[in-house]
Amino acid sequence: MIKSIIILLAYSLLLGPGDGKKKGRKGNVHYTQEQYEEAVTAYRNGISSVQESGPGQVYSGLLNNLGAALYRSGDAEQAGIAFSSAARMAMRPEDMVRASYNAGNAAATNQELEAALEHYRRALLNDPSNSDAKFNYEFVKRQMEEQEQQEQDQENQDQDQDQNEENQDEQQDQNQENQDEQQENQNQENESESQDQNQEQQEQNQQEREDPTKLSEEEAERILQALENEEEQLLRQVQKMKSRPRRVEKDW
Repeated sequence: MIKSIIILLAYSLLLGPGDGKKKGRKGNVHYTQEQYEEAVTAYRNGISSVQESGPGQVYSGLLNNLGAALYRSGDAEQAGIAFSSAARMAMRPEDMVRASYNAGNAAATNQELEAALEHYRRALLNDPSNSDAKFNYEFVKRQMEEQEQQEQDQENQDQDQDQNEENQDEQQDQNQENQDEQQENQNQENESESQDQNQEQQEQNQQEREDPTKLSEEEAERILQALENEEEQLLRQVQKMKSRPRRVEKDW
């Protein structure tokens, strides 16, 4: 987990006369009372009062405190802008380290991880012993590596899914092609059988037209059966005549 923002309110920088310092001290009071929106207004008024004087410790301190109040009020994006400006305007290394560290935290909150690493790196270059900056640097770096790994895993998963879908589409196309081919072959076979049957029927009809006296198989069968029946009847009559006794005539 990211360590919290270092809140170093510029009390010492805002001591003494001056309208900007006075408004800055008013902002500090609001901040300590957790009245962050009122603190933001006071710090901005103070910045407007000293802005014309150019970079300086008071200017940098007000920008840092403005960033802290914005961050606490939930506006991490504007807080990061204020912290980055404070780091650029800092006159002392410790002020630059503090503002850079805070800018890193704001960037990390906005998931701007590369920017966060850069801010932490600047803080460590000016203060290698800053354990908070070092901890957050390593934390964000691991977070980036995990995100990259997740993105790679997701990409691989998407590629596998695309490949599976492509294979399924190819298989479906192949199955459809095989089915179409089988249907075409079946249609051709049916058409060929139909043509053969038609040809056979035509030949049979042609033969019947050429030889009208030729008996069909059924007609021949009927005639043969009739002849057999007549033959049997004739045989029975002959047998009956043979078995009948002859009349004996007397010769006188």
